[in-house]
Amino acid sequence: MAPLLILLVCFLCWGEAIQFQINTTGSHRKWDHFWEECVGSGHAALALRADYQAQLRKTHEDLGFKQIRFHGLFVDDMSVVLQNDQGSGIEFSFFNVDRIFDFLLSIGMRPLVEIGFMPKMLASGNQTWSHYDANVTPPKNWSDWTLLIESFANHLIDRYGLEEVLTWNFEVWNEPNCCPHDFWTGSQADYFYLFNVTSRAMKSVHPRLRVGGPATAMSSWIPEFLQFCHDNDVPYDFVSTHEYPTDPPGPASRDFFVSHLNTTRMTVPAHIPVYYTEYDDGYNDGTSYSAAFAIYENYNAHGVVQALSWWPFTDIFEEGGLYPDPYALKSGWLPVDGLMNVYGIPKPNYRAFQLLHWTGDTLLTDVKPDTWKDNNKTVSVFATTGNGTSIFVVNWNPHPLPCVSEKVSVFISDVPANSVKARVYVIDSKETQSRSAWEAMGSPLYLKPHQVNQLDRASELVPQDMPIKFRDGGAYFSLVIDAYAVWNIVLY
Repeated sequence: MAPLLILLVCFLCWGEAIQFQINTTGSHRKWDHFWEECVGSGHAALALRADYQAQLRKTHEDLGFKQIRFHGLFVDDMSVVLQNDQGSGIEFSFFNVDRIFDFLLSIGMRPLVEIGFMPKMLASGNQTWSHYDANVTPPKNWSDWTLLIESFANHLIDRYGLEEVLTWNFEVWNEPNCCPHDFWTGSQADYFYLFNVTSRAMKSVHPRLRVGGPATAMSSWIPEFLQFCHDNDVPYDFVSTHEYPTDPPGPASRDFFVSHLNTTRMTVPAHIPVYYTEYDDGYNDGTSYSAAFAIYENYNAHGVVQALSWWPFTDIFEEGGLYPDPYALKSGWLPVDGLMNVYGIPKPNYRAFQLLHWTGDTLLTDVKPDTWKDNNKTVSVFATTGNGTSIFVVNWNPHPLPCVSEKVSVFISDVPANSVKARVYVIDSKETQSRSAWEAMGSPLYLKPHQVNQLDRASELVPQDMPIKFRDGGAYFSLVIDAYAVWNIVLY
């Protein structure tokens, strides 16, 4: 296509290139798709919507996510805790929960069950959070909370079978340390008591049910949580937390994000999985910045944690109310970084995860130079095999650090002359840009069906022929990559 040809011709006008060499017969290791373990969502009741379900089905098929996590399973709009017929007590209804979990299993997914928030009939206070009025206070009666948890676990086992439910992860609450008191009015000690009671209630139903926490913001409370569980013999099966690059104090380098993940991993015992159940790029503007961030950080975090769950998969999201803006530049109090917009149109970050999904199961680790560890560079290269040789060239630096277009040359060893061809997929400010196409339409607030179709086409990954040359027993190619861009070159 013309844009690619122009870039390759312009390469001759640039200065010295950043040069990389990939040794296809050198060291390698397993490339497990840990980013596909889970993806996030808004709150539970949204999963009853037909458009949400259609988008999740497509996301699972295209991107391979295995679990989904959402808030508010016990919020009153789910009708889990109701007044009994006599009006003198409570009873439980898991009908809406079943409708959601039945759907997830029908499309080949499972829930990562976030246990919370507090049903108002069990709550000790009136403080709520978000558009959907989630009560965030501790229970007024711990025996009632225990009964809810035990009834919930028994119901799941009765409906889905023990062996199925034993594969699920149950995470206690969401960000009890956040903001502060947005999600939890109690103290750290109060949360630890909640975890203790909840974990023991789950384990009383079956000791192998998988329970974890503390589900904190900013990778916080991990040492304290581990110490509490150790001192009080509280069972836990995984550690979960969250990290966003825009959390205070903000990024100081390209490695700021993974440094937090490494610290958590080194703090948690080696046999305990670490799940980061929320993250995204933090700017949420529907541009290629988010796509480049996703590619860079998922490579960078490979082998560090066992799950890295993007938040969220869709802009059908109601923490501040569901706004009609097709690119969710506002949602009441923050932009939404969904992989799809409210109309189901993929954003550049969706396409980034699609490229990752297409990769094989082996990572080539003999790549020089290793710019993943060089903060003076903004261009990085890695390669996988197992589903063809897939080479990623990523140009990314966190805002507000500088990032500019760069000239890049890549040499791939041990490729006989004329033995392969190459195709390339590009995500940048021009390619796979549905938001730019929407702006060219005049940024309509409400899309008509033909506009949805037009923007969906603008979002597509379009393969292009990539010129390659052969010398010295290998193949090489050159390109000019824009700032915040991804090039995926596939040899075939």
